[in-house]
Amino acid sequence: ILPLLWSCLCAAKLTTLPNVDALTNFEERLTIMEQEVYRRLNTTERVLGQYLTGRNNTNLAGLDVLALRTGILDAQLKPVIFSAYKQSSESGISNHVTIRFERTYINLGNHYHTENGIFIAPVTGVYMFHWTIVSGSSDFSTQLMVDGTPRASAYVPYPGGVDSSSAMAIIEVNKDDHVWIQIYGSSEYVYGGSTSIGSYYQSTFSGILLQTS
Repeated sequence: ILPLLWSCLCAAKLTTLPNVDALTNFEERLTIMEQEVYRRLNTTERVLGQYLTGRNNTNLAGLDVLALRTGILDAQLKPVIFSAYKQSSESGISNHVTIRFERTYINLGNHYHTENGIFIAPVTGVYMFHWTIVSGSSDFSTQLMVDGTPRASAYVPYPGGVDSSSAMAIIEVNKDDHVWIQIYGSSEYVYGGSTSIGSYYQSTFSGILLQTS
């Protein structure tokens, strides 16, 4: 910011002040030059404040520049990623019931909530979601829900034994939207399992912010 301020001042030459060279009183000349410096500094602060915040009527002098810089860096350095899995199998799941994935491999930002199986988008942007459901009861569908609206679905077949189905969707999600996976079927069984060797059946739900918008 300081180099930008200096370049703005240097670009506006003080020697071009009207009639300043005609003044013989040194104090008068100094006073006029000081007033012009303050005027141009105020203009620069206003322009930079609007540029940094994107809001009108914002002055750089009224901003906590260090906090603003920290906020910008935090937004750039904090990715949004989660990958959750279902630890325990669950039966009797029916239409519109949210599948809860109780544990996470990773949950940067803690935007996925294991207590209810819902991811809450921290920012508006383009997200990629992936889910795998393992079952062995009957064929049914799962839906990727965003604030109560189905945005994608996957079919879970039943060939007479245990089977699984995976799906991926890249969609735009608004800030504070709730995202979850729900069942579209009747009295279904969803497998869960630990991460230990020998645990073959595991249902998962993952998401990542690709870019903000």
